[in-house]
Amino acid sequence: MRTMLAGLLMGFAALGCAAGAAAPPGTSAAAAGVAPGMEARLEGAQAAAAAPGAAGPTAAVAAEPAAVEAPASRSEAAGEARRGVWIGAAGASDFVLPGTRETQLGVWVDVPAARRGARAPAAVALLVDASGSMQGAKMDHARAAAQAFVDRLPDGDVVSLASFADAAQERVAPTVLGPATRPAVARAIAALGPEGSTNLFEGLRLAERHAAAAPSTHAVRRVVLISDGQANIGPSSPEILGALAQRGAAHGVQITSIGVGADYDERTLNALAIGSSGRMYHLTEARQMSSVLERELALLQTTAATGAFVEIVPAPGVELIGVPSERTDRSGDTIRVLLGTMFGGQHREMLVRVRVTAPAAGSHPLASVRLHFRDPENGNVPRVHEVVARYDVTSDAALVAAHENERTQTLAAVIETGMMQLDAAQDVSSGDFGAAEAKLAAAEDRLRQQAARAQSAKEKARVADAASAVASARKTARAAAAAPPAARRMDALQMNSASPVWAGR
Repeated sequence: MRTMLAGLLMGFAALGCAAGAAAPPGTSAAAAGVAPGMEARLEGAQAAAAAPGAAGPTAAVAAEPAAVEAPASRSEAAGEARRGVWIGAAGASDFVLPGTRETQLGVWVDVPAARRGARAPAAVALLVDASGSMQGAKMDHARAAAQAFVDRLPDGDVVSLASFADAAQERVAPTVLGPATRPAVARAIAALGPEGSTNLFEGLRLAERHAAAAPSTHAVRRVVLISDGQANIGPSSPEILGALAQRGAAHGVQITSIGVGADYDERTLNALAIGSSGRMYHLTEARQMSSVLERELALLQTTAATGAFVEIVPAPGVELIGVPSERTDRSGDTIRVLLGTMFGGQHREMLVRVRVTAPAAGSHPLASVRLHFRDPENGNVPRVHEVVARYDVTSDAALVAAHENERTQTLAAVIETGMMQLDAAQDVSSGDFGAAEAKLAAAEDRLRQQAARAQSAKEKARVADAASAVASARKTARAAAAAPPAARRMDALQMNSASPVWAGR
């Protein structure tokens, strides 16, 4: 699975380079301000606009001045944190040994929980699998959940409905909700019925086109996919479908994928989540659809930012290698990580692999890390939050170890072991229980070691909880060895969806 994810991400990066600037590229703010080895600096709006990628997610943004918010110095960081900078970053340690070596940069975005203001209008494209396997209770619950979701969308939102079986079918073209249009939408939902095979590619392409056609006033654009099976007509590989998701993301479209039962292809839903910076859910029973769509609606109602992306600009002597489990766009030495729409209270973390060539001595910048987004609370004005991660050079390896950054070390352990859990889930699904046990045992050991090293109660508790979750997954994997195939498959899907890789999306 890790090999497949790496291949997907390389493909996404290549597509992002081809798309160029047209493609758009989840700690508290207090933690961002006081993280060791990090300095946030004030950059003028002119300088930010001139910086690589500061134009924002679309060409139109370049014409508008961005409000750049970053503290002026290390001493001012704590005060600026209280004023609301959402982005934080720090290297693996405050210190680096001289010479060239690989290390890590932890990046986190913490959106404030309390965001009051006008709700951002949304464009939602509902996409329902209408293949034969959806007959009975699955389709009944899909219709009921879709109708309840639409009923709770406010007037003024744009909604569309499409289904896919042997081919994709437009059931409702993009429609502005209101008293005059809701009855027709309800009739189309009620008419959904199962037939034929599973042409997910054409269905997804149609739904993305619906969402991308939304007016600029509707910057929240999301496809909500409900499926219980594997694509078996048209292009169907996770790589191709993931690339399609990325092309939609270039127009601000994110995908929420809901896999129902035990027969859907989790590799495809994983690829859709990575390619669009979206979300994925595993449902053991069809009746859970309503609760998932209720959660999606709640997230739409607390939108705090649209068109968000993190831009990482390396300092001289620093090379950005990659960002595991994220879809990235690369322009020269700079990497962008797409976040899309962000909701109040969202916590998003990423781990950047870097290669540093450190001089013999001194204090040096590692990277400028910038969060670009539009603020729906303030007329969709483009905004930029920036921090600068730094390091000091030492020849004392003990000093490097003594000054590790706990949050970066924690998120590195959680993200890396989350990828190991994805691999183990595939091993369980294929019946290779020995390989699954080895990977999960290594993951648990990695987390236990990090928990023992952590000094703060918060980070220690977080890593210990992650270790306990992996221990539970190990028990599940062992039990799956003696379980019937259907139960084993369900265990593998649950393990996949529970990976920390999907946290904060």
